[in-house]
Amino acid sequence: MELLIENLTKAMDEVQILDQINLKINSGEAVALVGANGAGKTTLINCVLSIYTQYSGNIYLNGFNVKEKECESERKKIAFVLDTTGLFSTLNAWDNLEFYDRIYHPESSAKERKERLSSIFSEISLSGKEKMPVTKYSKGMKQRLAIGRTLVTHPELIVLDEPYLGLDFEGKYFLTNQLLKLKKRGCTVLLSSHDLTEIEKVCDKAIFIKGGVLKEEKELSKCGRSETEKSELEQMYARVLM
Repeated sequence: MELLIENLTKAMDEVQILDQINLKINSGEAVALVGANGAGKTTLINCVLSIYTQYSGNIYLNGFNVKEKECESERKKIAFVLDTTGLFSTLNAWDNLEFYDRIYHPESSAKERKERLSSIFSEISLSGKEKMPVTKYSKGMKQRLAIGRTLVTHPELIVLDEPYLGLDFEGKYFLTNQLLKLKKRGCTVLLSSHDLTEIEKVCDKAIFIKGGVLKEEKELSKCGRSETEKSELEQMYARVLM
């Protein structure tokens, strides 16, 4: 899915949060929003997801303006994982995924649904833990389940807000590999994160935002470096945002 943002400006309580943001993300591309807390990253994401609808400028999905009725079918192709995972704490893991599966695949038989969800639980490495209450899941397990929820929809665009926050090494490793798998399938990825190391593994481009202004874009190379050498993003973060 192609995402195009033109002159996006957003104010809240007379405070300018975003100022003339212009950004194009090509289909199948992974892009990271990089900036300090309060830079406007989450506000931008909320505009893309139509959580915020009062703004100036335009946002297009595959050429359709998100504010227009004609874009409804495109919006259904978006999956998201926000800083809160959006899981139902009163349900077990299986019922969480089945809830979304019934929405997106209402015509499926019980057998088809069971096979599809079993396959997802296997892919997110939670087989055998399907009936556990979500309240007993660790942070990393909840994040895996949230990713599993997005797989139900076969998304063309996945949007993630600080997905690496609070994850241990195993959780980060799993999430990075899942995002790479989604990219390989042709899914577009938009994420915000402070984890520059993981961003460089996943993303094709980094967008640096400060005070609601897009400061710079950086195409990311996948070349290796020594353990002591600062990454491209670490160097640019210090130069552009500090």
